[in-house]
Amino acid sequence: MPKLTPKQERFVSEYLIDLNGTQAAIRAGYSPKTANEQAARLLANVSVAAEVAKRSRKHAERAEITAQDVLQGLHKEATREDEGSSHSARVSAWGLLGKYHKLFTDRIEADISADVTVTDARGQLESVIARQLAAGSKDGSA
Repeated sequence: MPKLTPKQERFVSEYLIDLNGTQAAIRAGYSPKTANEQAARLLANVSVAAEVAKRSRKHAERAEITAQDVLQGLHKEATREDEGSSHSARVSAWGLLGKYHKLFTDRIEADISADVTVTDARGQLESVIARQLAAGSKDGSA
């Protein structure tokens, strides 16, 4: 895999601070006018993406945070009722736990009220499925 340029290395370091590609590109020295496009290009670069993934794993290992730790923390917050507990924190924790266990699904309703051929219906169905998959990949549930 090609070695990263110093500017790409800086971008990776800055990106890992807040996971904001545009701001990371600006802080790494890219033009603010093109920072959004540069961030997208950099994050699509295989070498940059691999470095981001490698450093993310190292950060998690250093912090020794596992998925199990996160789930246990969420469960503790969701069931907390002592002083300092927060109703909104409990609701949020239960929601995140439910999302992790895929208990919630988005519903799609399609109302087609025209003369449609089998070919048209198939095309429309594929379009609906593609939009749903794209939406699912954006929020991490796919």
